Amino acid sequence: MDADKDLALPPYRPSLLPAGRSGDWTLTKLRLPERAATSVIDARPDAFRFRPGEYTELRQGGVTFMTDLYDEWWTQRRAIERARGVGGKVLITGLGLGMVVEAILATPALAPVSTVTVIEQSADVIHLVAPHLRHQFADRVEIIQADAFTWRPSASVHFDTVWHDIWPDPDADYVDGDMARLLEHHRPWSRWQGFWPQDYRDALAGKV
Repeated sequence: MDADKDLALPPYRPSLLPAGRSGDWTLTKLRLPERAATSVIDARPDAFRFRPGEYTELRQGGVTFMTDLYDEWWTQRRAIERARGVGGKVLITGLGLGMVVEAILATPALAPVSTVTVIEQSADVIHLVAPHLRHQFADRVEIIQADAFTWRPSASVHFDTVWHDIWPDPDADYVDGDMARLLEHHRPWSRWQGFWPQDYRDALAGKV
């Protein structure tokens, strides 16, 4: 049973994407140094606690859209476990750093994932991230430039796992409305849908 759990959720690995810029989007490396000892207790769940190291950040102008900090990987784990446990076809809205794609495809799983399709609106993000994924996974990953709220697959295609992660801020006032719209729009071709903002909130509150 423990071996099965290990296969369902692979170990965390920081991104190997190189730094770069395309349009007003940038990939930058950031280093979190060791902190001095303190008596202040961090009451947040362990996944959110400070971890020194080198990380990658995806920004548009002054807005951080994604990092590979441990908490961002941890709060994607339900999608990773679902995809690797069920297999089949996966749909992800929002390319980000490609961290979820890599976690799903990079190591052996309980059930084989045939393809991961990613819907990404920004050509610049695709330019920065897609070559890294295509080099690793070839035709197992398909990246489509489109709007997640309007894109539709061909009539015969259904996805076993659908994961939505298009928001820089999980608590922004428009996020709940966006999640409801995406849920309804993708319902006809989705066997299961999940949302990063909801999982992030639940994890921070200690609910999962």
